[in-house]
Amino acid sequence: MLNFLLIGAGQLGSRHLQALALSDFADISIQVVEPSTEARKVAQERWEQVAKSKSIKSIEFLADISKVSRTVDFCIIATNASCRLQVLKELLANVSVRQLVLEKVLFQSIEQLDEASHLLSSVDTFVWVNCPRRMFPIYQELKKRLANEQTLSLQVQGNGWGLACNAIHFIDLWAMLGGEHDYVLDTSGLDVSVAESKRPGYKEVSGTLSGASGERGFFLTSTAGTEPVPLRIRIETEHFIISVSESVGKCTIQVKETGHQEVLTFSALYQSQLSHEVGRQLLASGNGRCELTPFNESASLHAPFLQGLLEFFNKQDGYAHTLCPIT
Repeated sequence: MLNFLLIGAGQLGSRHLQALALSDFADISIQVVEPSTEARKVAQERWEQVAKSKSIKSIEFLADISKVSRTVDFCIIATNASCRLQVLKELLANVSVRQLVLEKVLFQSIEQLDEASHLLSSVDTFVWVNCPRRMFPIYQELKKRLANEQTLSLQVQGNGWGLACNAIHFIDLWAMLGGEHDYVLDTSGLDVSVAESKRPGYKEVSGTLSGASGERGFFLTSTAGTEPVPLRIRIETEHFIISVSESVGKCTIQVKETGHQEVLTFSALYQSQLSHEVGRQLLASGNGRCELTPFNESASLHAPFLQGLLEFFNKQDGYAHTLCPIT
């Protein structure tokens, strides 16, 4: 019997739970920790809404970590960023975890990243960060095709899509496609007005966030607008111009030299279609690996992002935040 644990069963966490219901590669028990009575109720309702694998032998909804079984094979922490480090410390102080997936934004400062890195280096736990585009077959195909390209520019444009909470997804995609882990962040293109996030206590930004490492860079733009516009993703290298529309599942690859175009179709994957596949890769493959971003790699991508946004918020607010107010 494998023991799964989900910590945080809010909007995103409950989608993880729906995916875990599909796990069919071993007999499985699931524990869900969610301190909010209301969120726990929603998670239970969503659990009842989905079809479940016959391999799911039990599920238990708990209010705190102290009730969790001592050994966990696969854990997902899907809390907000503000409490994630404390949750991680409490979990590892009480429970042995084989495989751990953390939601992002990982934490809210480089100091928290360093503290988590030090803690994780002291335990026998493999840790991954949930940037799920790495699991999309279309981006895996593009990675193969761009393997020998020396230059790479990733541009993402849309309106109202929340740079603060979503930029790390595309920084991670840029890193996946180009093989870069280090970059210099540029916040000079951000709008000076800072908005309140839809999640209370957090901030959101608009404008353009960019970064570069040598011949490879990214430009992420979110403009103001009341009508949502699907994200437009453009990738340019010395040999190719690639346009990706996730909303319609279409990828166009143009060869610069000849003008030849190839159109690939695909389906964007939802979280409720992915989490059980991560568990399968980690626990049923035999190699204990998965397609998500390893923690150390993701931490190196988070560091300049968190530091750059923290400095931006401090400049706009006129006082020194010690934690970057994003999740």
